[in-house]
Amino acid sequence: MNAEYSSTIAGIVKKLETRDPLPPLAPNEEWDSELTHRIEGLSLETLFNGQSIKDSTMGDAVQSGLLLWNDALDASHTISQSIESSTGSYWHGIMRRREPDYSNAKYWFRRVGVHPTFPVLRERALALLQSGSTESDSFADYAEVIGKIEEWDAFQFVDWCQAADEDRSTPEAVKSFLQAVQVEEMKLLLDYSYQQALTQ
Repeated sequence: MNAEYSSTIAGIVKKLETRDPLPPLAPNEEWDSELTHRIEGLSLETLFNGQSIKDSTMGDAVQSGLLLWNDALDASHTISQSIESSTGSYWHGIMRRREPDYSNAKYWFRRVGVHPTFPVLRERALALLQSGSTESDSFADYAEVIGKIEEWDAFQFVDWCQAADEDRSTPEAVKSFLQAVQVEEMKLLLDYSYQQALTQ
């Protein structure tokens, strides 16, 4: 899933991809308030550079996703709560997980069901485990759980994020892994939302 984004979206994504450190699991504030205002002020026509949008709700999902990647949780939620689809529920679920409101996040992930991005997300999570410094027992547990399931388990990921957020002894390497998975999750869902906006 590598969407050929409009130039406007591509520019925003390029900026978001420069984030260092990675977006936190539970942010306290927006990363770039000016970027939030810019994204909020764009019409779908401008965001998509005049491309023919077949499904405006998926266009809204793209806007919601860009805001969420920028840690603008409230602004993202304003949009995602009105998207009555599995993808809208997915963006809503990620927002709740990052809020953090873990039980509410699971409610929204139940509404997601099995999302088309799950298989690729599982593959990317495994690739991250294999590429990084992942020799601790915690990583072994992640590898075992992810490796033995055929689909991505969004509920398990909520639990992992909650444990990392609430346990101050969580190693930084573990948090970094979860943050990296979270970025891949948002990238995949953004790609999917964009493609569906143009092809539905």
